[in-house]
Amino acid sequence: MSVYWFIFISFLKVGLFGYGGGPALIPLIEKEVVDHYSWLTAEEFIDTLAMANTLPGPISTKLAVCIGLQVGGPFGAATAIFALLLPSTVLILVLFMLYNRYRRVPSVQGIIRGVRPVVIALLMVIVANLAPKSVVSWDTFTIALCAFLAVFYFKVHPIYTITMAAALGFWFYR
Repeated sequence: MSVYWFIFISFLKVGLFGYGGGPALIPLIEKEVVDHYSWLTAEEFIDTLAMANTLPGPISTKLAVCIGLQVGGPFGAATAIFALLLPSTVLILVLFMLYNRYRRVPSVQGIIRGVRPVVIALLMVIVANLAPKSVVSWDTFTIALCAFLAVFYFKVHPIYTITMAAALGFWFYR
């Protein structure tokens, strides 16, 4: 079978089962491209994730394009992004119409309250999986801690934090 078919199936699965938005999809994408298909190593995935995070836009779509490009060239990138977005595009249209009609029903409100903690859990999985591979020394721990403090406590916009980290990385790690 063609690599494009596998790219399509892989990102279609992520698009179908990834709930909670971009960052919540990262572990699903990692499972597909690192564990299931071995298109990237864990280190290559982290490098791709880091590079994709420096670009504007949702992380999951940037990852799809970057990984699709690495695995299948420009057509692989187009296939990955199309497959990733197809389920959500169709489902959001259907769900919006249903939600708009039934949003005041208590059981619908209960479903929403039940799903919220799962999104938090998936974000915690991302941190648990990526931290040991990314925060490997005191200097990288210090960068991570300073970035967290800047964004969380001091409300520094993430783009400024990313730009500063990139500049520091360029300066100290070249």
